[in-house]
Amino acid sequence: MRRKLTIAIAGTAILVFAGIFAWPRISYHMLTGSFFPIHKVESLENPLAVKRWTTEGLILENGRTVQLPGLRSLPKESAALAEATKRGVEIRKDGRVFGLMRIHHWCGNDPVREHIARVDLADLMMFLNLGEATAPVPDPDFTTHEDADKFSEYGWHVGQFFQFQAWCKFKDADDS
Repeated sequence: MRRKLTIAIAGTAILVFAGIFAWPRISYHMLTGSFFPIHKVESLENPLAVKRWTTEGLILENGRTVQLPGLRSLPKESAALAEATKRGVEIRKDGRVFGLMRIHHWCGNDPVREHIARVDLADLMMFLNLGEATAPVPDPDFTTHEDADKFSEYGWHVGQFFQFQAWCKFKDADDS
C-alpha cells in the first residue's frame, strides 16, 4: 500500500512540475495556434549593396547602375524601395532584381514574430504603382495605390504583402 501511495504522489508531482514548465507553451498555443514563435527569414544569393537610387535605376556600391526590368523609371522617393534595398539586392542571370522586405505581422494572435521576405523589385514597384512601367501593368485592378500608409518602422503591413503575393500569382498565371 505504501508503494502505491509513493508512486501516486511521485506521479502527481511529476505532472504538476511538467504542467508548470509546459504552461507558457500551452498558453502561447492557445493564443496563436503554435507552440513556439515562427521566424520566416529568406535570404539573397550573392547580395550586392545598394548605395542609392535615381529615376534611372539602382546605384550599386561598386558604381554600377541597374534598371529594374519592366520599368522605365523609378520613383524619386519610396518607403517600399528603401526597405527592399537596404539589405542589398540579388541580380539573377535573367536580369530580375530581388530584395528583402521586413513584413509586419501586427496581430498578437499571429505566431510569426520575424518575417523577412524575398521580393522581385520590379513586381513590387508595379504592384504599388510606383515608377513608370514600360508596358501596361498586368491586372491593375488588383494592384494598390497605398504606398506610404502600409509601411512603418516595423515593415510592410502583412495584409498588403499577402495581396502582393496573390497579384504575383495572377500575373504569373497570365504570363504562362
